[in-house]
Amino acid sequence: MKNDLEFLKKFFAPFSKRVYLVGGCVRDEFLGIKSKEFDLEVYDIKPQEFDKLMQKLGAIGVGKSFFVYKWKNFDIALPRTETKVGKGHKGFEVSLTQNEKEASRRRDFTMNALMKNIYTSKVLDFWGGEQDIKRNVIRHIDDNKFKEDSLRVLRAMQFASRLKFKIAKETIKLCLDINLDDLSKERIYMEFEKMFKSKYLYYGFYYFITLGIAKKLFNLEFKKKEFFHLAKLYKNNPSLSFFLYHLIYHKNLNQSYIIEKLGLPNKLKKEIKIKKCPKIVTNKFLYALSLKYPLKMFSILNLNCCEEWIKEKNLWDKKYKPKNIDPKNPRMSILNEIRSYDKIVIKKA
Repeated sequence: MKNDLEFLKKFFAPFSKRVYLVGGCVRDEFLGIKSKEFDLEVYDIKPQEFDKLMQKLGAIGVGKSFFVYKWKNFDIALPRTETKVGKGHKGFEVSLTQNEKEASRRRDFTMNALMKNIYTSKVLDFWGGEQDIKRNVIRHIDDNKFKEDSLRVLRAMQFASRLKFKIAKETIKLCLDINLDDLSKERIYMEFEKMFKSKYLYYGFYYFITLGIAKKLFNLEFKKKEFFHLAKLYKNNPSLSFFLYHLIYHKNLNQSYIIEKLGLPNKLKKEIKIKKCPKIVTNKFLYALSLKYPLKMFSILNLNCCEEWIKEKNLWDKKYKPKNIDPKNPRMSILNEIRSYDKIVIKKA
């Protein structure tokens, strides 16, 4: 990244000295997190001139009406303002601005509105983002702008889960008043996936409820006892499917409904359908289960249940292979083989 940034500094130097790293990469620098992607905002260049420069650079346009280009790990754009004129995430009127504060106003949270000049390293902080980062707080910038994109409610949830940040009371209040009906399942899953990968899943779960997402998207409500039970589980996060797996079984949800609602990829579809660990686990139960799939993910999703036995029987990455299968009655011969084993209790709740 360092070499690429040095190259871009020289590339833009004859045209502008107002070129900023913006958004998540600046936030991550304050947090000591190494970013993999970077957003660059370029001022004092007209759109036609900017397009020619991007062609010279070999950048690829990813949103002509938004003046955005991609080059290596950089998204390079002209500064813009956005005004809601229609429904959905495409219903925005975009216009250029040369005012840094106005350009930063369109961003969702104060922590994501920081701007760092690539020539001077000076940071522009119009909304108190640096202070909010120090306090581990997620706070929206502008009431009206924030409400224009309902996806920001889900972004607040996943950021809390990833960063272990609290969401400001005024932001929670605003999120509760925002309808989520205009969001596509692709956009919804995009934000949930980030939460599913997060280290602090119990933070995400708390705001899944507190921001009204559980009620608005899935019509779910939680009693205090339920919340503490799941929150305790979500202190762990060993798998992308862990959140949904335990939510579905605890609330007895229809798996097909969740799959459709979130547009889950095939891997997650399979994992959330894995059988829940019973209170008493026997060798016969595990042998029967391993006829369907290797038991690695079953064990991981159930907090390493029976891991030692599963590995000893070579069922961690492989299905169970019966020794003798009667071709005339394969199902019964397999069942009889499993029944022939002495029953052993592997785990008791």
